Amino acid sequence: MSVLQDLIVKFNSKKNAELYTRIIKEIQSAEKIWTAFSDASNNYYLGNVNGSATAYLFSEKDFFDIFYVHEKQKGYDVRSAENPAEYRMALLADLYRSGFETIIIDSGQTYLKISLFDIIKKPQEQTDNKDTRLIVNPSLVRTACWFFQENAKDPANEEMWKLLFTEIFKAEYIVPADTRNLKIDGVKSGKIKLGKNSEVSFPVLQNSEGKSYYPFFTDWNELRKYDMNSNYSVLAANFKDLQRFAGKADGIVINPYGANIILTSDMLNDIKNISLKAEKSKSEIMVGEPKEYPVKMVRAMSDYFKELQEISSAYLKLMVKDGNKSYLVALNYGGKENPTEIYNKIAEKALPHADGIPIDFISADSEFAEKVFKNSQPFYRN
Repeated sequence: MSVLQDLIVKFNSKKNAELYTRIIKEIQSAEKIWTAFSDASNNYYLGNVNGSATAYLFSEKDFFDIFYVHEKQKGYDVRSAENPAEYRMALLADLYRSGFETIIIDSGQTYLKISLFDIIKKPQEQTDNKDTRLIVNPSLVRTACWFFQENAKDPANEEMWKLLFTEIFKAEYIVPADTRNLKIDGVKSGKIKLGKNSEVSFPVLQNSEGKSYYPFFTDWNELRKYDMNSNYSVLAANFKDLQRFAGKADGIVINPYGANIILTSDMLNDIKNISLKAEKSKSEIMVGEPKEYPVKMVRAMSDYFKELQEISSAYLKLMVKDGNKSYLVALNYGGKENPTEIYNKIAEKALPHADGIPIDFISADSEFAEKVFKNSQPFYRN
């Protein structure tokens, strides 16, 4: 048994802060660990645990092999990637930029679910005057991981495409530039004055069919896969830049050595239209306190939660979307059963007391729930 697995077994039987600290240190320094990797997304394998983007780490290769069989039966192809101690912190930072929030260690054994940010400090993202070195797009990379994993299993549906498109639309990018022929003739009134014959050029990638694409990158990790020797300067870019560059070639490619998302001008126009429509739809969602509190419904759910023993807290709001009312219930659920199945069981208990109003369930640690229920008190706590 590995040192890490031994610590997890002890921690699960007798939880204390000292053991937790030792587990974190062992994760950071163990000679080797193995990660689950997806060739479909060309990134770490993405799981969903209670609405949280989850990576899978293993203290022994044999543990991963058992996990592989389990995921293969569900239709997912995974492989192991060995990570030695000297690259451990780089791995953990890479999980952050890929949009992961949670780690499960030794799934299929005595396992531990742990927040990534208990192991590393979450970087503080810039919002204004962003330095290109700090550009990251965890939400886009995470969505791409999910999209390509699911698409490899079953063809992507319209909603999946929409989710990927909206992330592409709102992301910031890094674009490499050749500035060797850039001549600066001074600064006037705070603006750089370029010299005569000054020139900036941008690299182009060609595929096997001879088509040309300008590369864009979601972060420096992806850029380094292309520009390992730092031959290029870099500029910050947005969706309008994607469109402008796509019009000068056969298209653009996002993370060519990662997700390899190839987009033409026509596709980018579709992305813009779909994303703007989605933004308008989001603005029509209103969430607040119900005017008449559904006491009987809340009581029915609370009684059922006591039976489950796996709901630690629950929150309630009234949501109006496109003129339609529904109760919005956010749950902190720690069980192993599929959350959707749990939501359906709760609905069976609650709907008879909801006066005909539907109920929407979400995870309390989802991004939407954290915004909507910020500073709210739960109606149930275990």
